[in-house]
Amino acid sequence: MLLKNKMSLLLATLVAATFGGAEFSEAGKPTIAGGCKKCHTAQADTIRGNLGAVSKDFNTLQVKVGTLIWIVKYDDKTSVIKGDKTAGADEILKLPAKKEILVGISGDPKNPMASEISVKMPYKVPEHQKITNAEVVKLVAMGPEKGNYTLVDARPTGAYLNGHIPTAISLPYGKFEQDCTAMLPQDKDRLLVFYCGGPT
Repeated sequence: MLLKNKMSLLLATLVAATFGGAEFSEAGKPTIAGGCKKCHTAQADTIRGNLGAVSKDFNTLQVKVGTLIWIVKYDDKTSVIKGDKTAGADEILKLPAKKEILVGISGDPKNPMASEISVKMPYKVPEHQKITNAEVVKLVAMGPEKGNYTLVDARPTGAYLNGHIPTAISLPYGKFEQDCTAMLPQDKDRLLVFYCGGPT
């Protein structure tokens, strides 16, 4: 009988620890994805990450923050902001999966409600700052000294090592602030050309 009571006490302790830890884990969930940390910091009442599945039947959406997934409710009052345009909750169903979003939340952190969803829009480079592939080919053929240019591969180091444009130096976007002074030329008249792995 004494052994049975000890087993019951042990089981009760494990259950309490499990459920007690779940509450702490919920409160300590990260609210900002790793990639977002390059430009942003965590803020109260917001979740930054990538859009996962959206359920019209349950009025919920998933926000992926690293390996964790937030389930956030939405309703007819939830607005969707794309650049300078604001739309209603119906727009949520039109957003592509994996899109980077910022979700303003309210209510219980264990059962958050989306007040607004801001969609990250692609950065638009002004036309006068763009360079064509043909122009890059000509520069590379001349070489950095004769062409008076520095070609910068802003992709992660692994991508650079797997293959890059000849004469390019590796300066990953995530390390730009810490390494730019040492890596970039002091000559302000030198042409700087950056490239990455796709649209930003």
